[in-house]
Amino acid sequence: MHGFPARLVTEGARMTAYPRSSRLGRTGFGLALNAFGIVVVSTYLITERIAGDIPAWPFPFAVVAMVAWLAVLFVPDAGRLVLLVRFLFFVMVVFGALTAWPTNGLMIVPVVSAILVTTGGLEEPAWLGYLYALVAAGLVAAVPVAVAITGSDAVTVEGILSLEFAVAIAVLGGVNRRQSRARQEAAVELAESAASVREEQAKAATLAARQSLARDMHDVLAHSLGGLVIQLDAVDAQLEAGKTDAALARLHDARSMAASGLAEARRAVEALRSPTDAVAPVASADLGASLIDLVDAHERLGGHVDFEQVGSPRDVPETLATALRRALQESLSNARKHAPGEPVTVRITWEDERVELRVSNPMPKVEAAGGLAASGSGRGLAGMRERFAELPGGEVAARRDGGEFTVRAGAVVGSANE
Repeated sequence: MHGFPARLVTEGARMTAYPRSSRLGRTGFGLALNAFGIVVVSTYLITERIAGDIPAWPFPFAVVAMVAWLAVLFVPDAGRLVLLVRFLFFVMVVFGALTAWPTNGLMIVPVVSAILVTTGGLEEPAWLGYLYALVAAGLVAAVPVAVAITGSDAVTVEGILSLEFAVAIAVLGGVNRRQSRARQEAAVELAESAASVREEQAKAATLAARQSLARDMHDVLAHSLGGLVIQLDAVDAQLEAGKTDAALARLHDARSMAASGLAEARRAVEALRSPTDAVAPVASADLGASLIDLVDAHERLGGHVDFEQVGSPRDVPETLATALRRALQESLSNARKHAPGEPVTVRITWEDERVELRVSNPMPKVEAAGGLAASGSGRGLAGMRERFAELPGGEVAARRDGGEFTVRAGAVVGSANE
């Protein structure tokens, strides 16, 4: 590189490694750097030609390479025009490599620019950049060899190797840039995937909260409103019979049941706003007392319940305690709807690792019609199954067994402190 500052080659190679935002990665900063490089190289080219340091024959070829470089900055790199851009890069490589030696290494700059872009862009096939590099390496060496053969100019091995080194640096820089962009895009995809997972989790949590609220509302309303219907029917019958005192007592019971149902509904909503610890222990005595309250409420509505616990009751997690209470509540509500007046048998069996609730009642010979029986939607049993499906080993079975309808719901007890 006789007379051409080698630092300019290095600076030109550095300037062309601009970040990419479009398909070929043009950004305002990158375009400005390339435009500056074109101005600097063109200025040196014209100055050297005027000074006579560059022969006449390579000058038109160098101008073609520079025009191709300039055109690259303005041709949109989208659709079919991408092929035009690739062709312009090829022109930069061929004409720049042909004139690199006679221009004292000046025209190696557009060659480096083209190779950096094509080897460094993820949108471009990697082989294209390597092909450009092979073409450039061959032409960069061929011209000085031809000059040496003709004897028209002095040729040094060091000069040829310096040009080949510039081509090799362009390839390595492009490969490094491609790998860096690949890592960045992988990081972006990972972040997008994580955001998508978080969004799906949020949707699932919202849906689970809605389902939980729907189950609670169904159980509370089925129990309290169903009981109110029975109480009001009794009030109506007693008023017709002239039993005013008994009717007033029933009204007081109905009011208490409505207040209790409202309180339960509020607790269900509050639980969603401020969730309690799902594995917090519920004492066996507290669980037993809440189940007895449901039994007493059923009997106040005119039903009869044979309640028994078998085994050794123990503390359970809050989720299991809630599931057992709701299962008994729903079963008793269904008994009032579909088998009014029939006795109900409730058995809670405590085993070493499981607890099972069994509720059964005889089916009436004539199916109850209208009133409460017509209000059933099947959501109660579905909600019961959903609750127990969320518990370890949870399962629910509801079926007619002979002349009885039986509900079995059980789950693994585990440790309330886990």
